Amino acid sequence: MFSFLSFRPILDLLQPVAATYLLAILAIMVIGKLIHNRVAGYDLDHELTSRDNKAVAISTTGYLFGLGLILWGVVSTNGEHPVTGFWSLIGDLIATFFWGLLGIALLEVSQYLNDHYLLPHFDNHKELIEDRNLGTGAVEGGTFIASGIIIKTVLSGPGSGFISDIIGTFFYFAVGQAAFLIFGRLYRRVSRFDLHHEIERDNAAAGIAFGLSMIAVGILLADYIAAYDSIPGLLCWLPISFFFLVSGRYIADRLLLPGVSLDDEISQDQNWGVAMIEGGIAIIIALVVGSLFFS
Repeated sequence: MFSFLSFRPILDLLQPVAATYLLAILAIMVIGKLIHNRVAGYDLDHELTSRDNKAVAISTTGYLFGLGLILWGVVSTNGEHPVTGFWSLIGDLIATFFWGLLGIALLEVSQYLNDHYLLPHFDNHKELIEDRNLGTGAVEGGTFIASGIIIKTVLSGPGSGFISDIIGTFFYFAVGQAAFLIFGRLYRRVSRFDLHHEIERDNAAAGIAFGLSMIAVGILLADYIAAYDSIPGLLCWLPISFFFLVSGRYIADRLLLPGVSLDDEISQDQNWGVAMIEGGIAIIIALVVGSLFFS
């Protein structure tokens, strides 16, 4: 009757389990940063402070954000099984570190695929370090976040066993990377400019629009994964989701920005404000479409 005077929330907020998980997550984030620096071949601290390299900052922010989403999925799963003792806590922390390290490995694979297949016509490392290419950083960051969204959804779903969770994580990660590559080709076809050429010539607008679109793809895939596990349904959903994203780009061009050409603003004027609008609309469409189909 007088629940607003209850002291129970104070006891819940002061329990040490949440702080323990938070420390574990921060430790995994630090490990992820160190591994990413080693694999990427640059010193993040040096690039950010001494060289003021914002391209590396954008890419690394996407990487850490994607890793954070994965860890969120792990913690959400652990929350479904409350800690009942010391050994229960130790088991959950071991699971958190395992899935966190697996997430780090998958994000590194994502960067490799990004470099060699999504943007195959130039060296991402050179574009980030030597040219400080914001467009390349935006594409990498967007792909990291999109991958994190997909992996987080798999990990936070109902578990069916350790081996099944491992297989599901690898499978849907592979599906996500394939979807990014397919959508990348589709995006280049519907755009009236050479995406690779624009990014290589340091056109940040082109990279921002494409990177945000990758996040929209990740959201649409994650919504399906959260609702179904049917592979035929997934193969049907991919073209449907791509249709909505391409239609959204057309709407942004014709209705929301009348009198201007979206492609000309991005390729000729390098207008990153317009690119933000295009990418933002793609993400909005992904969120709305996912709610309409899977709510």
